[in-house]
Amino acid sequence: MNKFDKFRFEGLNCRDYSNAYYTMNRVSEDEKKIVVKVTDNHLIPTKYGYALVLDHLHVVFLKDWQVDANWFGNEVLINRDFWNVKEWGTHDAFVENEEALTFEHWLLAAKEQDDFINEDGLRSNYVKWHK
Repeated sequence: MNKFDKFRFEGLNCRDYSNAYYTMNRVSEDEKKIVVKVTDNHLIPTKYGYALVLDHLHVVFLKDWQVDANWFGNEVLINRDFWNVKEWGTHDAFVENEEALTFEHWLLAAKEQDDFINEDGLRSNYVKWHK
């Protein structure tokens, strides 16, 4: 793992999953970093990275290295220290939701995704981040 990956995934217990993917915890021990799986309509490519759509009017801007869209889905790396909600555009697929504007809302979503148990009784919602 290179220095940059060690920095960005610090605290998430990142490890090799295969030759092409890392796996890691969805929530860091100090709960400052989270990895959340989101749908395609939550992400808007911008000139400088991505906008993570939170509700009808609000987004958080992310750098390219905070988003991994791969065969397994869209994973987003969010840091509490850089959670900066902006009013930007209108997003008709979403309704106004003040709760979704908080980091705690997304932290809870990451914890729920981490605890997901499939129909076979196994944890199956592991992060698979493309190397």
